Amino acid sequence: MSEQPLACGPGRGADICPTLDECHGALRDLLPRGRAWNAAQRAGTTLWRFWRALAHLFQFINARICAASEEFFCSTANETRDGWLYEYGLPDACDPFPDLCTKVAAIGGTRCDYYAAVAARAGWSISCDEGSEACGARAGCSKAGKAKAGRRPGPAQLRIIIHLADSPAYEAPTTRPAKAGRLKAGQHLSCGPKVTPIICLLERVVHAHLNVTYEVA
Repeated sequence: MSEQPLACGPGRGADICPTLDECHGALRDLLPRGRAWNAAQRAGTTLWRFWRALAHLFQFINARICAASEEFFCSTANETRDGWLYEYGLPDACDPFPDLCTKVAAIGGTRCDYYAAVAARAGWSISCDEGSEACGARAGCSKAGKAKAGRRPGPAQLRIIIHLADSPAYEAPTTRPAKAGRLKAGQHLSCGPKVTPIICLLERVVHAHLNVTYEVA
């Protein structure tokens, strides 16, 4: 058998995927030595054809094993691709990683710069306030009577500001908002900027324990 060269990364590298002739030769090499078995080495003889028939089975098994190795990697998966997509929740119109392998490689993050990078890939510009600059009960910041012993902290807050003017993915509404004294009968009302696509996307990556509020700017 001829071994394939080693390779790094997905796919067959160090695996041996023998051909039909290689399987046939390997089976005949296992036979005992002597004149009674020499016929297995001559093409067309009964022994040669017998082991050739078995070689077809061995070659098929090896081909399936080699094909299975491709299914271990998202970039080469074929027969099990539907299973990969189901496992990673794709396709999903709100997913920030619509490509399978990109989602497999995604590590995630907990900081605002990560959320902003995810939004930017989808054509949205955001910034956020984690509340880390809030002045708590530090010297010179607290007020008399405001500090309470044993007060239980609330959920972590995250305020996300969506910058519409810097967001190529944003589609401005075609209907103007109604103004006092200028609303006419039958006039369609405008519900303001539609930012549900970016909210839907961010909900896939923002940690569930955060109390998130969205604003537009």
